Amino acid sequence: MNPVAHDILRSIWRLLPANPILVRVVHGQSRRLRHLWLRLGYLGMLFLVMLVAVVNAGTGGGGTSLNELAKTYSGVFGTVSFVQLGLMCFLAPVFTAAAITQERDAQTYSILLTTPISNAQIVLGSLFSRLYFVFLLLLAGVPIFGITMLYGGVTLPVIARSFAISAATALITGSIAISYSVVKVGTKRTIFSFYLIIALYLLAVYFLARLPWLLVAEAPPGAGGARTSWLACAHPFLSLATALNMVSPPDLDDVAHYGWPAKFLAAYPDYSYLVLTIALSAVLVCGSMFFVRRGAREGESTLGSRTRTWLASLVGRSSRRAPRHVWRNPVAWREAAVSRSVAGGSLARYLYVLLGVAVAVGLLVTSLQRWSARPQVTREWLSAVVMIEFAVVLLIATNAAASAITRERESNTMDVLLCTPLTSRDLLWGKLRGLVSFTLPLIAVPVVTCLLFAAADLLRWGQAPVVFPEAVILISALMVVFSAFACILGLQRSVRSQKTVNAVLGSVAVLVLVCFGSFGCLFSVMPQTTAFGALVAPFTPFTALAAAIDPGQSLGIDGFDAQGSLGIRIQVRVLSMIGSLAACGVYMAVV
Repeated sequence: MNPVAHDILRSIWRLLPANPILVRVVHGQSRRLRHLWLRLGYLGMLFLVMLVAVVNAGTGGGGTSLNELAKTYSGVFGTVSFVQLGLMCFLAPVFTAAAITQERDAQTYSILLTTPISNAQIVLGSLFSRLYFVFLLLLAGVPIFGITMLYGGVTLPVIARSFAISAATALITGSIAISYSVVKVGTKRTIFSFYLIIALYLLAVYFLARLPWLLVAEAPPGAGGARTSWLACAHPFLSLATALNMVSPPDLDDVAHYGWPAKFLAAYPDYSYLVLTIALSAVLVCGSMFFVRRGAREGESTLGSRTRTWLASLVGRSSRRAPRHVWRNPVAWREAAVSRSVAGGSLARYLYVLLGVAVAVGLLVTSLQRWSARPQVTREWLSAVVMIEFAVVLLIATNAAASAITRERESNTMDVLLCTPLTSRDLLWGKLRGLVSFTLPLIAVPVVTCLLFAAADLLRWGQAPVVFPEAVILISALMVVFSAFACILGLQRSVRSQKTVNAVLGSVAVLVLVCFGSFGCLFSVMPQTTAFGALVAPFTPFTALAAAIDPGQSLGIDGFDAQGSLGIRIQVRVLSMIGSLAACGVYMAVV
């Protein structure tokens, strides 16, 4: 063989297949019992979602035709595919964000840089050693998706596109997390900031894609009048909807006048998403290679820091700051302040609040202009928005709590805290109070959203209300206790774990299992027994929001806004209040 070709092939072989980081992580951690339980929980969740979807579809009768079975399992496949894609959106950051930063936390990063391993090997090895476990989860779910093929309605190419979009989403989120972890120091900051960025991006692009001027004019309307958007190629869930034939894109000939590449983006949004994510991942990974050794010099003065110091001296800005007011429990104050920094700083929180308010105002204006005579449509949109926002709050709260104790261990400050007069009760209650205080501004976003619609209902006196006034108060109280429960769940895991990544992964897995499991079980039972459903719905987060905002749909009440349903509405409102108060008491006792 040509020596030059031999050297090139050997370099490629060492770059990824024989990458020492990849080999070490895959060989050492793939046999851990924790990863076995993680795969078991992942498969159990997908199987539970499939069972709930089948039960809600109402199949199983002996007279069910093959066409009905095919249509039913096609919808089941779509539900499971969306759940799998959602899991990829937050499982990939957990695995990949700590790939490089955990070396810094363990103070072995400098040792790694002294080895002959190149920057490319460090970045690629860290990325694919973590994505290896994510791709294993995808492969483990193949038999569950294969069950839907037995009844027809789902073809192998559709399953392949669904898995390809999920894998591409994991790749792009992992690449962004690796890039962010190379530049930023600290596993906790990386994970929390990235979760918030993912949530903001998905929400912003999804609602922008609903705007009329961003819809492809040549696209045929699909089910419910939905049409393909120009932003579908930049959003995983919109691309998946196209791949599952839920939304029909236009033909290539109809959009040929847009030219290249716009015609391909409009006609093939699912394939365009795959190409764009892979290309962007390659750019991010290549760019990260230039920052690997630059991060080791962190703390030294740079041209930017010297320029900022010089500009501050010119404007006469003092380097001193006003003293901060510390709460009665210093641990609570410190935890609230540190959590704000961990979650991406004030800018990310302000962006989250501004985006939430913008979505609320836009939804309110749309409701008043287009859905004023159809309050049920407004409730469906409002409940979906509030659920998504509160899911982000729970996820951030759990992650912040999961690193509350492990952060002290990794930064070697736990021994300092134990030497103070503070007792264990002061430490744990201070952590919990600080974490709950940190989540209050985030909880205010969905609460203010519901409050806007409740205020608008008062101005439209005589029409069916979108949100009952007492529902806003109940939602506020329930969100606080649910957030406290998520925080104590993360704290408990943080006390038992030595590393932040293990604590975050375990607490998020338990939270997702509890929320999805309880939601799936109760949501299928609630429409069968209205009174019992209204009473027990507040005991789980998402059924509580669904029953408070959209009781007619969630409890299976036909004609909820009709004049003859006044007695049912009063009964549901009273039972919801009783159940909410009982749920608050139970969760407060648990916390």
